[in-house]
Amino acid sequence: MSSSMSTHWDKEVDVIVLGTGGAALTAAVGASENGAKVLVLEKTHQIGGTTAFSGGVPWIPLNHYMKEQGFEDNREEAINFIKRLALNRADDHMIETFVDKGHEIIKFLHDHTPVKFVSPKSYPEYYARMDEALKQGTRSLDPAPFDLNEIGEWGSLVRQNPLFPPLTLEEGGAVGGIDFQLVAERMQNNIVTMGRSLIASLFKACLDRGVETLIETAGKELIMGENGQAIGVVAETKDGEVLRFAARKGIILASGGFEWNKQLVKAFLKAEFTHPVTPPGNEGDALMMAMKAGAALENMSEAWWYPAMVDPTFEYEDNVMAQLGGGRQGPNSIVVNKYGRRFVHEGTTYNDMPRAFFNFDPVKVEFPNQGPNWMIFDQQLKDSQLIITMAPGEPAPEWVDQADSIRELAEKIGVDPDGLEDEVRKWNEYCENGVDSDFHRGTIQFEALTNGGGSPANNLGKIEKGPFYALPIYLGALGTNGGPKINENGQVVNFKGEPIKGLYAAGNASGNPLGPIYPSAGGTIGPAMVFGFLAGQHAANS
Repeated sequence: MSSSMSTHWDKEVDVIVLGTGGAALTAAVGASENGAKVLVLEKTHQIGGTTAFSGGVPWIPLNHYMKEQGFEDNREEAINFIKRLALNRADDHMIETFVDKGHEIIKFLHDHTPVKFVSPKSYPEYYARMDEALKQGTRSLDPAPFDLNEIGEWGSLVRQNPLFPPLTLEEGGAVGGIDFQLVAERMQNNIVTMGRSLIASLFKACLDRGVETLIETAGKELIMGENGQAIGVVAETKDGEVLRFAARKGIILASGGFEWNKQLVKAFLKAEFTHPVTPPGNEGDALMMAMKAGAALENMSEAWWYPAMVDPTFEYEDNVMAQLGGGRQGPNSIVVNKYGRRFVHEGTTYNDMPRAFFNFDPVKVEFPNQGPNWMIFDQQLKDSQLIITMAPGEPAPEWVDQADSIRELAEKIGVDPDGLEDEVRKWNEYCENGVDSDFHRGTIQFEALTNGGGSPANNLGKIEKGPFYALPIYLGALGTNGGPKINENGQVVNFKGEPIKGLYAAGNASGNPLGPIYPSAGGTIGPAMVFGFLAGQHAANS
């Protein structure tokens, strides 16, 4: 932690924002809208962070887009639903702040910025079959297509997920097939969707308000005043030049989580993992700065878990790219551990399913599901679904293990052959009877999200047609969701609950205000944008 004594400032502004993801840019909009001179620092060579890499969907209760589609929401029901999922691990006041302020912020962005959304008609809530859940419509918001030309030369710097076509949530295959003609037209005209649309439209709002952004300039250290107030940032350019920026009103940490920092992952998370489903760069810079400033921490053992799958030939920025995979919800497949045994409902949400990886066996004194675990499937599934990068009808690539019998497959991948043969036999019996007695496949919304929800017809199918295949499923994450504890204004607080003056945090650079939950599509981006905006607004008015 640096002192302000005899500090030479290379630039002085009102508010400094670290990062260019959804939380960061929404914070910059909130601060600049309230009259602050804002400087945004981005350490990588691209803008948008994990948000640009994602579907760009925020989950926002009571939003006006729902009402326009004819779907009504209810404040108390939204609050109770979040509390139900949080299992007493989130502060009631923070939940209420999110529900009360979120839809107001989305309406402000709609009315005063280029940021626009659509309420997807055919994309229900992940937990729609729960008693506490929303039964019609969705609180998730789909970014509207955006013309990247509107941000000029910055458009080429917006990070891109190489697997996502320029289609909205519904257009991209969530319901129906892909319109390849539309994809070609949008690519030709530089029209973007999903995370790129959200980032580009937020960035346009920042440009319109005179926000300055410096790329390849990493925030390294907070500069603290003698009264314990955060007053500046030490930054370093890609060329090694050290710069000192003064913040007259506040510093907002919004530079992502720490999933790419092996030391921090080992120190804080429940288990180590080697497959972040995010672009490189989220290395815990904000977390380390906040800890040095005396921040209280919360939710540190949690992440936005994901059952990652890997095509080892597919790389992104010099790393093998972990992918969202596919097939585990469908028929003709199960997921097993090293003993060849199922241990979880395979079709639960991507945040919930990997929690079973942490189960401890006190008799064997081990974590039997620590992984890699294996998705076992047959030719029927291979012929009917896209699985990672394998399209139906194409030969299986060399990196996919396959065999003519279940036993041979088990021996090839190092799984107990007797266990796997017995598990497949039992699964096939369940399929005949139409009931999964062990884990209740075919009963929840998410496993057939846009096809009416889980059912025996949608999700139960025998593994019986060879050849048989196996793909490893690793513990992955869409980012970490623990960090410095914040209050309703986005202020970082110390262990006494007192705000650290001048210091704010939002998104994955903060502890998730809703606890360890992922309520539906956009469960990360929704709170990130809401508390980012509140942080920017409060900092500007301090």
